[in-house]
Amino acid sequence: MGSLLLIFSLLFTLLIAIIAAANHQPVVVNYLFGRAELPLIVLIAGAAAAGALAVGLFSLYRGIRSALETRADRKCREELRARLAGLEQEKGRLQGELARLQQAAEPPEEGESP
Repeated sequence: MGSLLLIFSLLFTLLIAIIAAANHQPVVVNYLFGRAELPLIVLIAGAAAAGALAVGLFSLYRGIRSALETRADRKCREELRARLAGLEQEKGRLQGELARLQQAAEPPEEGESP
């Protein structure tokens, strides 16, 4: 899946480069604080780079969040395993105590003296 994504990314980058190279005429860009005249190729490449940066940062955020969730899940799983081991030990102890109490509560058989 990763190599397929890489191939599509390279093809998309090549497409943007071809479109940008075909559009080299100057355009006026109005900003809030002024205006600038840039070749359209620079504007297209800048917009593509800004989009790639935004996607990369979003992917980085998701990766970090996923790693933190995995770490928390692993810690929780280990705590649950330790608790299960303790409960299994307690179960064995309680079953032994129950057997001892049941044996003590059994009525003596006929012919035996109490």
